[in-house]
Amino acid sequence: MEQPVLLNSVQVIDPEGPWHSQVVDVLLQNGQIVDIGHSIKAPDALILKSQGSMISPGWIDGQAHFREPGFETKEGMRSGLNAASRGGFTQVAVLPSTSPRVDHASAVRNVLALAQEAQSDGTPAEALALACLSEKGFGEQLAEMHDMSEAGAVAFTDDSPLDRVSLLQRALTYSKVHGKVVVDVPLDRDMNAGGLMHEGVVSTQMGVIGIPHEAETLRVSRDLDVLKYTEGRLHFAILTCADSVKMVREAKRSGLKVTCGTTAAHLMFCDEDLDGFVGALRVCPPFRSAADREALRQGVLDGTIDMVVSDHRPEDLENHDVEFMLSPNGMATLPSAFSLALSGLTESAPDSLAAIEALINALNQGPRAVFSMTPSHLESGQACNLTWFHPNMKHSSHGGTKGVNVPPQIEGQKGQILGVFKSDRSWQA
Repeated sequence: MEQPVLLNSVQVIDPEGPWHSQVVDVLLQNGQIVDIGHSIKAPDALILKSQGSMISPGWIDGQAHFREPGFETKEGMRSGLNAASRGGFTQVAVLPSTSPRVDHASAVRNVLALAQEAQSDGTPAEALALACLSEKGFGEQLAEMHDMSEAGAVAFTDDSPLDRVSLLQRALTYSKVHGKVVVDVPLDRDMNAGGLMHEGVVSTQMGVIGIPHEAETLRVSRDLDVLKYTEGRLHFAILTCADSVKMVREAKRSGLKVTCGTTAAHLMFCDEDLDGFVGALRVCPPFRSAADREALRQGVLDGTIDMVVSDHRPEDLENHDVEFMLSPNGMATLPSAFSLALSGLTESAPDSLAAIEALINALNQGPRAVFSMTPSHLESGQACNLTWFHPNMKHSSHGGTKGVNVPPQIEGQKGQILGVFKSDRSWQA
């Protein structure tokens, strides 16, 4: 950004920052926030303005699958970071379940090198490397967590449930040394093996094997007991059940170092939306009941849920265009994650501003705390790291992803990304 950029009359959403809720001008140049204030004069600047728009510290997606190396036809680092930028994210934690897996230090460095290549072409979003907890992600032998932490990994996850208690026990013990969080997917795959959606009235009517609440809640309870024994730091990747949210809320109150996330789509959809065999909404863990969805929304609103993630899992046409029973789990959600989450939260929040503030916290300060990153606020003199958006503008995807398995557009869906600014790189709609 050699030419100065002036964001004119934007409302700041930065609850712990000095400019929160104020409508200001923001002057950017050479990768820095030069000035924040009222009626800034910058005759040489490119003026960007959208009545009613907002800015916040840049968003972090807590988990996304870019499928490189191994499945670049579905998504690569370059296209994934492009989609992330267009979705409003300035940083993305990239899942390690590639082929081969990111289970050693050189693989972590390769992830960061691939991201650096994309950034050299001007892509604003940066990658954060998630590394496997176990060797090859098989859930048997603990991987070299210390070496991968030194190489730049921000957290450890196999992107699949940890079935062996002893592995979780050792991982949590080691987390007290390197300080990085251990991430588990709380799902018992033996309960109704082969389940395709939430077990309930809808699955019964459709004649489909369902996955019960207990497949998740039993693992949440088990993991919390292990955490009490070992201490350390534990993060639940995606919660879907009301009882899970309740258990984590109580564990936090008791002083355990536990955090959790859910997906933007889980705040919008429930099992009723799959009626009619909508394969595009096949995800794992599944969309559950409307009551569970409401509990997730309240968990974000009260801060129990620390992160809202995209869980972006792109598929090509060959794998996506199949019947419901064969549909792969996951959606390409990066371009629409913000809008899905905001639309869902707005239905349950006391007012639209409460929904916006809670969501921005779950897209910024929450992930930063989980990944042991320093807080980021909008202040003069800071490096550029901000997202510009409009909460009331009709949503229209900016694309960028190779994935064709995008979520269905909801009638009246709002929330539009206008631009992102990271260091000296930027993207504007």
